[in-house]
Amino acid sequence: MYHTVVITCGTSFNNSSNFFCFNNFDKFKEKSLNLFDTEISEETENVINKWLHLCIRKHKQNKLEPNQVSAEYSTMYSLKKLGKLHKKPTVVLIVTNSIGGYMAERLLSYLFRQDFNANIMVTYVTFDVSNASILNRQIGEYMSKLTHALRQGEPNTTCFVPLGGYKFMTSYGYIVGSILKYPTVYVNEHAQQLIQIPWVPIDVEKFIEGNATLLRKCLNDFIEFEKLHHQEKEIVSSHPYVFEIEEGLVGLTPFGQFLLEQSDRSHIFNTQYYLSDQVRNLIKNQQDQSIFVAQQMQELVKKIKLHEHPDLELMHEKDFDKLDRSKMKYHLYKGASNGRHVFRLAYRYDSSNQRLYANYLWLNHDCYEREAAKGIGIYDDEADFRDVTEEIVGKYL
Repeated sequence: MYHTVVITCGTSFNNSSNFFCFNNFDKFKEKSLNLFDTEISEETENVINKWLHLCIRKHKQNKLEPNQVSAEYSTMYSLKKLGKLHKKPTVVLIVTNSIGGYMAERLLSYLFRQDFNANIMVTYVTFDVSNASILNRQIGEYMSKLTHALRQGEPNTTCFVPLGGYKFMTSYGYIVGSILKYPTVYVNEHAQQLIQIPWVPIDVEKFIEGNATLLRKCLNDFIEFEKLHHQEKEIVSSHPYVFEIEEGLVGLTPFGQFLLEQSDRSHIFNTQYYLSDQVRNLIKNQQDQSIFVAQQMQELVKKIKLHEHPDLELMHEKDFDKLDRSKMKYHLYKGASNGRHVFRLAYRYDSSNQRLYANYLWLNHDCYEREAAKGIGIYDDEADFRDVTEEIVGKYL
């Protein structure tokens, strides 16, 4: 039973054989609308309002043939006929920011409310198909909006229909569905046959973990292809769906950006790690624990950014009764134990600049209990903070 239906919408309502086709109304025989135009003038708005008024009147006076309305309507009708549609579903319409998209939204919103008792949500997406670089970014935005729409529900109760709009909306939509583990549904409006296509497993985490440094380089800016290491050049060349090369510069495609957004480690890619002299020296002196330390720092950032933590983990100073709160410059993080060592860190997180400042590190529990109770690492700044982001994120991810 589907409680949520997410549909990318096109303009099949305007096919000449369909019930509500604009040009099938005598009133508009001499008028024409370019459904791809993105500017809606006051005159155009008035024409659309009159058209919708006629559609509503026609709907009330006639019995609809489901295969003569639109592909979106056929999908809803088939789901209801098969008993798969909730009695009051939420329908998310994803439409293009155009005259055609606006008309589809107005008509489908009315029909779905009337015929399927639906609660309607609408998301607009913009595409400039005349400019490749702008379109590339817009596709990434579309994938993010689609992800947000799908996460209004969950795979077992959400029907995902990447049906209409530009053809790339359907192809990228299927990729999004697969990564999020949503099957897709397709209904041919003439045959009225509902087909469910299972999602294809895509291992996002493995690729990201193996190429973290390169992905981070390309995330916020374009970098020169010739300055990449030989292995990085091979990765870029063999993964054109993740990396794009333009005028000798390498950046991420919309799909590459989307991969980072969906990764369980996406929260760390924009974080910078600043370590004091004390922390760097401790890591240097215990190289066998460097991976453990890096992983724990990343876990700390994850908990901060995703708010997945009890306060006592991120503010363990509350467990020390005799500390002078007025002198505190840093919080204490109570991390994990790897069997030989514990991870305890005096830290400060700058949310506006997304920077973690690691002031004082303990790997020995007894030493931590003694020193932290005296305010060591908490009251005063340690010397010489340095940005070691590449070592933390790249080498040890």
